[in-house]
This record gives sequence, structure tokens and C-alpha cells, in this order.
Amino acid sequence: MNGTTLDVLVPSSLVREAEDGREATRKLGYVARAATIFRADRLVVFPDREGERRRSGEYVRTVLEYCATPSYLRREVWGKREELRHVGVLPPMRPARSGPDGSELREGIVTEVGPEGRVRVNCGTQHPISLHASPGREYVEGERVTVRVSSREPVRARLTDDPPPGFRVTGATLEDALADADTAIATSRHGRELSVSRLADVRARTRDTHVAVAFGSPGRGLPAILGVDTEDVPVDPDATDGSGFDLWLNAIPRQGSEVVRSEEAIFAALSLLTLTE
Repeated sequence: MNGTTLDVLVPSSLVREAEDGREATRKLGYVARAATIFRADRLVVFPDREGERRRSGEYVRTVLEYCATPSYLRREVWGKREELRHVGVLPPMRPARSGPDGSELREGIVTEVGPEGRVRVNCGTQHPISLHASPGREYVEGERVTVRVSSREPVRARLTDDPPPGFRVTGATLEDALADADTAIATSRHGRELSVSRLADVRARTRDTHVAVAFGSPGRGLPAILGVDTEDVPVDPDATDGSGFDLWLNAIPRQGSEVVRSEEAIFAALSLLTLTE
């Protein structure tokens, strides 16, 4: 989705059916993996407290934020936390870092603010590296920064204001999460079925814009979360229902299973909505 900003919106009840922490962590890992593969800019957790069971939205955000943290920084950033007991089951994220010029963007943590406008940064190289501070910027120890590495041997790198690779995790109400989007898409089996021709229309509508795509939770889809009767879900692309969404789409119109898991729906929908010409 070149030129497109992509937000993926998931409810705080995302792991409501998980039997234990291991299964909940695994599920969130696949959600984070989808966000990485399809180059989401943000993973937004919106509240669905009525649908939550044993694990809250804070738990969901914590595990997703851990997933978004580069593996070489996780121990330093997170230490040991009860919510992260089962992170060994997470799939690797490995976001693409290479730029068109062959350089590499890496997220780092400031470990020391030194004299003469220099800072030491842990960005996953063998040792923390000393870099010139960006003009006009003040840094503090523990601050997360982005480093552009142009050479590993010898190390050549500089601090940059570019966003780090991968996605960011935030929490927001559904209304606030949709406020900045040019096109807001709700996914539901009750939405308008996607076909080849309809997909072309959707792609034309979302190309080079800010797109937000929202998903429901197990046994509690977006209509239930929003209090919308399934019969009232609009299938007309020009219809409005007051929910804040521009389109309600069924990305798996011929699903062969009675239930499609949230992480499966995310893979299915984003694989279609991020197709190129």
C-alpha cells in the first residue's frame, strides 16, 4: 500500500475465548505478525469491556507492544512481567528494515548522554554505538530513538527522525481511532461480500489515503460490539449507519468454517486490501 497509512483496529476482548495465557499470547502473536507482514502503521486496541473475560485491554496492549519491540531490546525494555510469561510461543516479527539506498533503519535505546553532543545507543549492534545528537534535540537515558545504519563494518550510523520499522500500538476509543481516517472499514460476515470487481472499487477508494480497518472478537463481532442488528448492517457502499464506518465488508464471502478466528480474518482481509495493481 505505497503511500497509504494503515491502521488495524482490534477490540480489548480479542482473547476472550483463550483458555490460558499461552493460548492468549499465541493469538496476539499472530495478530502482530499480520500487522507486520502487511505493513500496518498502527495497531489500535479499542475498548469492549462488556466482551472482556479474564484478560483486559491492558493485557492485550502489553503483549502487542512487546511484539512491536525489536527482539534485541525486549529484555531491556520489558524485564519480567506476569503478562509476558508465555512470550516464548510468539512468532518472530522481523519487520523489513532496508531502505532503497541499502541502509537499514533500527530502533534503539539511549544508554548514555555524553558530552560534546554525543549519545550512546543500543540498537542491536554488538555494542552500543556513539552517535552525534540531532541538532536542537535533547536526549535522555532510556529514550527510544531511530538509527539509520549505512554500514556494519565499520559501523556508520546516524540518528534520524524517521519512524522505526514495524507498527506502533496505541489504545483509543473506536470513535477517536476512526477520526483521522479517510476511509474506515468494518469487517463482518454480515457486510457486503467482496468480489473481484468490488475489490477494485475498494482499492481505488483507499489508495494513497489513511485507512482504518476494524475487526471484532471471537463470538462477538463488530455489530454486537457496536449494538447494531445484523439485519441493519449496510451493504450499500454509499449508505451510512452512524457507526463511523464508510464500508462494511465481508472479506471471506464463502467461508467453509462456521467460525473464522479474528487473527484469520485479519490475514484474509489485509491480504485483499493491500493488493497492488
